Formats: sequence, structure tokens, C-alpha cells
Amino acid sequence: MGVIVMDTATDAMAVAAGHLDGTLLSAVTQRVPRGHSRLLQPSISFVMQSAGFHPWEVERIGVGVGPGSYTGVRMAVATGKAMAHALQVPLIAVPTLDAIALAAGLGVPAPANGAEVSVLVLLFARRHRAFGAWFTVVGGRLASRSEAQVQSIADWLAQVPAHTSAVPAVLVHDFPPEELALVNLSVDLLPLSWGDVSTRFADALFRLALRDEYPVFAGERIHTVLPDYALPVEAEVKLELRQKGGERP
Repeated sequence: MGVIVMDTATDAMAVAAGHLDGTLLSAVTQRVPRGHSRLLQPSISFVMQSAGFHPWEVERIGVGVGPGSYTGVRMAVATGKAMAHALQVPLIAVPTLDAIALAAGLGVPAPANGAEVSVLVLLFARRHRAFGAWFTVVGGRLASRSEAQVQSIADWLAQVPAHTSAVPAVLVHDFPPEELALVNLSVDLLPLSWGDVSTRFADALFRLALRDEYPVFAGERIHTVLPDYALPVEAEVKLELRQKGGERP
């Protein structure tokens, strides 16, 4: 029976379809910023048709819940909730950071001794900050994660020595060019842009949606699934600062 997954939290929209046994049948990843609203529904239709699924054959829906932009992350969450409610199937909420970390880990050659790969995922959060978490990937499987949080990019990079001792380490980021010029990336990290690993995003999201450790929402609980915005909307921050007489950020 079928599984459908989707994520619109970043500029890479991912949609995939496969079987509950882990067989991925069809996947689409499109890096079209601000294009998710017109591409999500056709992409879902495409992967379902490619996989040969009828709606009544779908048994599970996985959705990336962010963090992401206020508008972007809501698209997949709202669509996944609507589909799960209409089809009366469970909805699995997968943090987008987890899928990004696994996508990165899938592209890094596994150490010969089967050791872990350390992955730091950082999503740009304005004002020299990033929302992120540390992960370990072992044998193509996401093994652990630290608590996700927002802090300065400098503070994130200061943590590198503690997380990279005797293990391969990867940094996945979506920093704009002007931010990269301010960051002195550690020589202990293999820096990969989000574009470098986004082609594996749909595959990673599909794999994680089949795992048992993520929250499962069924029945009326589907309506309680919320996106993770991580930070207040920028317009709200600027409005609050103006109301307080502060400087515009």
C-alpha cells in the first residue's frame, strides 16, 4: 500500500511516493523559490500516477513540518492534513532538519569502519543567525540529533571541535552569498550548500516517514499538526520594533 510524503519548508520542494516496505517508486524535487504554491498539487498528482497509486491505496502521509518560512512551510502541512483527513489515514510529522541531515548523509561515502558521520544542518535565520541541529548518520540511517535551536552562526561554528573528533563531518547550509563572506568555515567540516544535497531530499523524507519515532496523528488529532516557523515573521519583528521606537533591523 502507498505512502506519500511532501515538504515545502525550504526553497526545495520535495514530493515522493512509495510502498510501506520502503520501496521508493517516484520522487520529485524542484528548487523553485516562491513556486511551491503552483507546483505542489501537480507534483503530488505526478508521483501518484507514476507510482500507480489510486487515492484509496494511500495508507500513510508524511509531511515536513519545518522550520521554514511562514508561507512556505504551511503549504505542505495544510495539504498533508487535508489529504490525511479526506483519506482517513495517519499523518506523520517529520522535522525538515532531519530530512536535510539524512539527505546529506546519503551522499557522503560511509567510513570504511562503519563509523558515524557528523552532520550540522544550518538554515539561515537572518541577522547572522541560523536555525540548526547536530546529527549523526550511521550506515545511511539517521542515528541521533541534538536539540534544534536558533543561535548565531559564529556560535554554531564554535561547536565544531566538540562534534567532529575522529569522525567525518559535514555542514549543510542555505546561507546567502553575502553571509558566506562573513563566515570562516572550519577546515574540519565539509561544507555543502543546500543545493548540493537537495536532489536526495525527497528520498530522505520518504525514508524518515516510515520510521516509528516521529509523531503520528490520526482522526481528529490531524487538525492539531502545526508548522514549525522557528522565528517570528520578519514583518512582525519590524512592526514590533517600530511600535517600540527601535531601530529597523
